[in-house]
Amino acid sequence: MKHENIGAIILAAGLGKRMKSKLIKILHPICGQPMIAYVIDALNKLGIQKRVIVLGHQRERVAEFLNDRNVEIAVQERPLGTGDAVKSAEQLFDEWRGSTSDTGDVLVLSGDTPLISDNTLERLIETHHVSGAEATILTVEMQNPTGYGRIVKDNEGYILRIVEETDAVPEERAIKTVNTGTYCFKVSALFSALKMVSPSNAQGEYYLTDVFEILNSQGGKIASVSADSSVEVMGINSRKELAVAETYLRRQILDNLMDNGVTITSPETVFIDRGVKIGQDTVVHPFTAILGQSVIGKDCVIGPHACIIDAVIKDEATVVFSSIK
Repeated sequence: MKHENIGAIILAAGLGKRMKSKLIKILHPICGQPMIAYVIDALNKLGIQKRVIVLGHQRERVAEFLNDRNVEIAVQERPLGTGDAVKSAEQLFDEWRGSTSDTGDVLVLSGDTPLISDNTLERLIETHHVSGAEATILTVEMQNPTGYGRIVKDNEGYILRIVEETDAVPEERAIKTVNTGTYCFKVSALFSALKMVSPSNAQGEYYLTDVFEILNSQGGKIASVSADSSVEVMGINSRKELAVAETYLRRQILDNLMDNGVTITSPETVFIDRGVKIGQDTVVHPFTAILGQSVIGKDCVIGPHACIIDAVIKDEATVVFSSIK
């Protein structure tokens, strides 16, 4: 589906201190692709053409990766919070807003959520349109919601506000419904409300989440839709979480290959990157890694103990106990 009246803002200005790395978080690879690539691909599947990414640290390095991916760059000069980050993208939306009038909508999502699917984003957009809300929030239920903003709803199920954990009272911290950091807004409502956000909180930052209370005070409606899984909306903030995402996506890759006629005799010991292509009736044996943009033909036998990196293997070939690059 092509969403011509929907833009997207990807928040990616943070360095990611918990990664303990010189490399900005969104460029850390998962199954052979930087995590930001997965977010952009989800937008591609939705046909969203207006994409703006908000960068701060290492923006030149990120820009190099984004060179041919039709993504505009906005710069957040200082780390003043998510509200300030979104506001830094406003100028790039001015002309687009004129072409879509007040019917335009915008997704706001994080660059460190590579597991989010286009199907979930489609449900968010559909709920937003059907509800007629000023904003719609993607939420999720968590048994242990530590670290997440809590969703406070009214008696009809509409959202009153999001309370960040550092500002929450004990009753609010007990809430299990949390904010995933992914939203769909009416464009005009978003940028109008952002002008009223102030840094009067424990962190001294401009919270994007304050927009929802402002919209409510103006009589606007805030809807919500729940993600199916907390794993899908997980933000990657540490090497441990990076490993969780790698395991999750690697299994998806292997399942897809097996569904399309590839035999993988020991999925627990096989590593295959996202960009790899493998032909029908090829068998992949244990302790094998097929990485990069490798292309494996039909009716091949790969492994055990094979490592293939950015190589082309023709039909009916056998590769065992070998390293090919």
